[in-house]
Amino acid sequence: MLINYIVFMLHKTVFEVTLVAVASSLASILGTYASERVPKGKGFQAIAFGMFLNAFNVFIMALSPPLWAVLAAYTVGNFGDTLWFPFYRSWMFKLIPKERASEFHAAISSYRKVIGIVAPFIAGFLASVHATLPYAASLTFFLLAGGMFLIIFRRS
Repeated sequence: MLINYIVFMLHKTVFEVTLVAVASSLASILGTYASERVPKGKGFQAIAFGMFLNAFNVFIMALSPPLWAVLAAYTVGNFGDTLWFPFYRSWMFKLIPKERASEFHAAISSYRKVIGIVAPFIAGFLASVHATLPYAASLTFFLLAGGMFLIIFRRS
């Protein structure tokens, strides 16, 4: 999606795509550092904040932004993704019995592979309708997931 948007919609080159990728990678490193500093017991807040940053990323991208905003949005989004992922994974594995952990992990891996095959086709179709439509769809799903985590947090 990123390459399509930068090259075909903004009429930029692969160099600009690389700049976004480098900034995103640096943000991932900072996100890893930040996730290691989150106090125990604040995992759900880290998940919520990281998902909020991801939602912010796709919201900005859904607005057809200029290159500087793409750079900022992807940087913030990757920081958020790296921040929330370890807490999400840890929380997810706390929910299942230890004797079923390997079975659960295998199922999640299989689902991710199926999604990895299907998602590019869906994103490609959405992008053929409008270049930023995949971002709008992502925003919708991030907001739904964030709402579900909020409900779970309030119940616990």
